[in-house]
Amino acid sequence: MVKKISIIGAGNVGSVLAFSILQKLDIKELVLVDISGKLAQGTALDLEDTRKFLNFSTQIKGTKNISAIKNSDLVVVTAGVTRKEGMTRLDLFKINSKIAKDLSAKIKKFAPFSIVIVVTNPLDFITYVVVKETNFSRFRVIGMGSGLDTARLINLLYKTTKICCTSLEGIVFGLHTKDMIVSLKRAKVNGESIEKFASLEKLKKVEEQVPLRGAKIVSCLKNKSAYFSPSLAVYQLVEAIVKDKNEIIPVSVLLEGEYGLKDVCLGVPCVINHKGIEKIIEMELDEREKKKMKIAQETFRECMI
Repeated sequence: MVKKISIIGAGNVGSVLAFSILQKLDIKELVLVDISGKLAQGTALDLEDTRKFLNFSTQIKGTKNISAIKNSDLVVVTAGVTRKEGMTRLDLFKINSKIAKDLSAKIKKFAPFSIVIVVTNPLDFITYVVVKETNFSRFRVIGMGSGLDTARLINLLYKTTKICCTSLEGIVFGLHTKDMIVSLKRAKVNGESIEKFASLEKLKKVEEQVPLRGAKIVSCLKNKSAYFSPSLAVYQLVEAIVKDKNEIIPVSVLLEGEYGLKDVCLGVPCVINHKGIEKIIEMELDEREKKKMKIAQETFRECMI
């Protein structure tokens, strides 16, 4: 049972996530940790003041002291420099990998039995760093990326078809970068091919737009990146773990032979429950998708050198 959740990074993603948790989940303790202790403390106090409206009994703490995550069941890592206009996700790696290494050592020390959800970009690369630095089972370190990309796909399919999102299916996998794999052949409307509901020309535009969605948001917001949808993508994972849902969600995970790939973190569909990742699901890929996954592995390894 998940009793304590800690969020490292009390910025936009961390604070919206915390609010979602308090709205919907019954946990004993919620901790916000940030290098700016005042930000973490102020956010925690503000969240506390929603108690009357949301009617929760969760204890909330905001601090800069990382030891506050002690004995957490679940740790969410959102800390790091956010992508700004003109930056690629890979530009962030040198900066954020140092932060991730330091945090991984602290997580290993204070919350050695926790499940870790990684949100910090570049997502797949930071997930790899956290797995290696904590030496946790790969099934206890989950990268959020592909779940967000899939949500963006579903939104764009909705805008194209005007069909309710609950009737739409689809998946995005691979790297959480512009090189992600958007699988329109798996896009369905209640089991029927999406091509019955939209022209190939319109679907091609969707396929092109999904990988650029994050950068487009950054170009509008200038000095910050998306946070509402990423927060809910993380919440989806948190809820699946807390409620032991066995929900299939595409997440970044260390592959050790799955899809013919090894020692690389990529987004693939996984069963998520109280253990973290219960099972990695191996989809049957066509030749185009296999080639793209191989390219993703090569890109990953080049950037990790």
